[in-house]
Amino acid sequence: MRKSKTLIAIPSPQEWKILYPKVPYSKTVEEPYAQNALFDVACVGIGIVNFVGNLTKLICTKSYSRVIIAGIAGALPFSGLQTADIVRVDEECTGDIGYWNKDKFQSYFPKPQIVKATPKKFAPKEIASLPGVRGMSVNTMTSSKQVLEYRAKFYGAKIEAMEGVAAFMLAQTLGIQIFEIRTVSNLTGDLDETRWNIEQSLLNLQSSVLNPIIEAVK
Repeated sequence: MRKSKTLIAIPSPQEWKILYPKVPYSKTVEEPYAQNALFDVACVGIGIVNFVGNLTKLICTKSYSRVIIAGIAGALPFSGLQTADIVRVDEECTGDIGYWNKDKFQSYFPKPQIVKATPKKFAPKEIASLPGVRGMSVNTMTSSKQVLEYRAKFYGAKIEAMEGVAAFMLAQTLGIQIFEIRTVSNLTGDLDETRWNIEQSLLNLQSSVLNPIIEAVK
């Protein structure tokens, strides 16, 4: 009987080049990079649409039973998080479906539309031991203090990224496990990526979480 396989889904080429600098990313949606017999890695795409489209293709063609999203995120106001912190995302919501009115944003929905990850009791111990948070997926980053504080308070989210919510929905629909781990590269509102702590945050994520999970089954 063939053992089930896990896909580690990396959103962006920028993240991929730090985590896997010797492996070309461009073809990994068609042919994922095999870490060992049970773990593949692929650069799946930035943003909700690209990520879920390519993830659907990968799951349907490669028959993965578990997906682990791994990448960077911005820490929202009031989160208490700092750069290089690593979190497990237990819940996701979409943070920019709504209205702009006189430079202020308001959600279309009266309350957050929450989608849950697979319970942490099913996660590898390196993921289960991380602090759990609610994440928020957005299509557009912003430097607006009003929007960022509104997102943090209304949605109850601590981090902001661009992919998780649709991937959670897909995994629920297909009946597979999904986990999301994020390392904080920046505080939201700062749009100057030269000030973000991307490389060290990702290398910390790789050494403390990803590598131990993969190496445990060698």
